[in-house]
Amino acid sequence: MATTATQQNTQVNHITEEDIKLILAHYNRANEEIVIEDYSVHNASDKMLGFLAEYWKVKVLLSNRKVLRFFIKAISRSNAAKANMVKEMHLFDKEAFFYSVIKENIEVPGIKPWAARLITALNDAMVFEDLNAKQYKLRNKFARFDMAHTLQALKTLARWHACSMIYEEKKSKENGTNYKINDEYEKSLDKGGYHLSSEWFYQCMMGALEAMKSLSDYNEAEINSIESCWQDVWSKALSLSDYSPHQKNVICHRDLWNNNVMFHYKDDENLSEPDDCVLVDFQAIRYQPPAGDVMLLLCCNLDPKFREENLDTFLNFYYEELGKILDEYNVEIKEVMSKTEFLTSAEEQRQWGLIVCACLIPQFWIDDDLTTKIFCDNEQFDEILSKNKGLFIKKMMRENSDYKQKVMEIFNEIANRYCLSRK
Repeated sequence: MATTATQQNTQVNHITEEDIKLILAHYNRANEEIVIEDYSVHNASDKMLGFLAEYWKVKVLLSNRKVLRFFIKAISRSNAAKANMVKEMHLFDKEAFFYSVIKENIEVPGIKPWAARLITALNDAMVFEDLNAKQYKLRNKFARFDMAHTLQALKTLARWHACSMIYEEKKSKENGTNYKINDEYEKSLDKGGYHLSSEWFYQCMMGALEAMKSLSDYNEAEINSIESCWQDVWSKALSLSDYSPHQKNVICHRDLWNNNVMFHYKDDENLSEPDDCVLVDFQAIRYQPPAGDVMLLLCCNLDPKFREENLDTFLNFYYEELGKILDEYNVEIKEVMSKTEFLTSAEEQRQWGLIVCACLIPQFWIDDDLTTKIFCDNEQFDEILSKNKGLFIKKMMRENSDYKQKVMEIFNEIANRYCLSRK
């Protein structure tokens, strides 16, 4: 067997021939005879696909000339600050447990996949099927979702959330009790980085406030009003992401920005009409009301004016899609979550969606080359995300008017809705 592991950077050299054999052993569920002719490992992209991990592609050529492709997500070996953040928040362990245990349990036969298949876990790395090889694509992160992409993403959210509901109904009948997923997996469905004592979250909160104090159009009295309740508003948003004893809860994704939503198209030349969508990156999962995911998706990926003009359409569409899926498995949506309960929850969860968007958009609304330059540098990554995010946001706003507009409009919406509207 000729094995020439073509490696384009030194960070991938710990993927060994033995690892490749392990990957194929887990991939080959039919136990067919497989002979490796060659394999290569290379960077998944010359840009940053995400902020906390490293991503590689594996290509395996078999002796029968068949080509297999895999995608690897790993804890960074080149950036200690990234690796430390992942380890401190237990993000890798959480996601690996989700894919290997929780996902395996809640997946419902007959429901179209809403995530990639995990092939196996290596040391500090997870190996997935390569969604690009199956023609799933990321959108340009500066291209807001239009109607077609939003509805397709909401369809996928409905499939994802329906699996939690169907699983709970099944387990409740089997056990003769009111089963909740959180009862079994609470330790793996924790807050992650979303709590006030998290340095990352604190920097997001205070960085946004600093930017408004320096560069917004609010007058002094308005800034004082905003500052007086800012932490309370962000703290309230965090409480909305907790388990609700009064509403239906499901496992939520909670990180639904552009690069975690991949689309498939009927016509590879026409990318305006998607026919499917899957979610990636499940390291922030938590058990909370499903409207949290819905509102986060809409806040993070839609132009605010377009979002508000079509909000009723989007909420009704999601609820109807969820109802159709549940009905196929003999679960009555009105018994699980009434329309009124969902719409009320969506209005509450808007605050959660906006706050998470305010955490994420200052990082992702940046040119890819600049993002790679800034966030691949260990010192800059640590300085921005853990020590002084406000300085970074203000610098970017002064240098880039589009950045300032897109980021400030989210900060302003939070201030106008939850600070200045208070009586």
